[in-house]
Amino acid sequence: MSVDSRRVEKVFSVMQKLASIGNGLVRVGEIADVLRDANAPTPAWQLRADCNALAEEGRISLHAGSGAWLVVAQRRTDGVT
Repeated sequence: MSVDSRRVEKVFSVMQKLASIGNGLVRVGEIADVLRDANAPTPAWQLRADCNALAEEGRISLHAGSGAWLVVAQRRTDGVT
């Protein structure tokens, strides 16, 4: 698995966790905060690109009313850390 693929998968994992503990909406800033706290800071532009890649794969979708991302229900997994 490439470095880019691993990063995108980590972003998706963080999104799943945030979606499950919140209202389901995930913002790029929230992802950045979690990654920074985990000592893996990632620039916002990179996170936006990763979210766009996940959206193209159909794993997340943009919530037009809020500008936040939603994890597509059938892609959620239990036990994500």
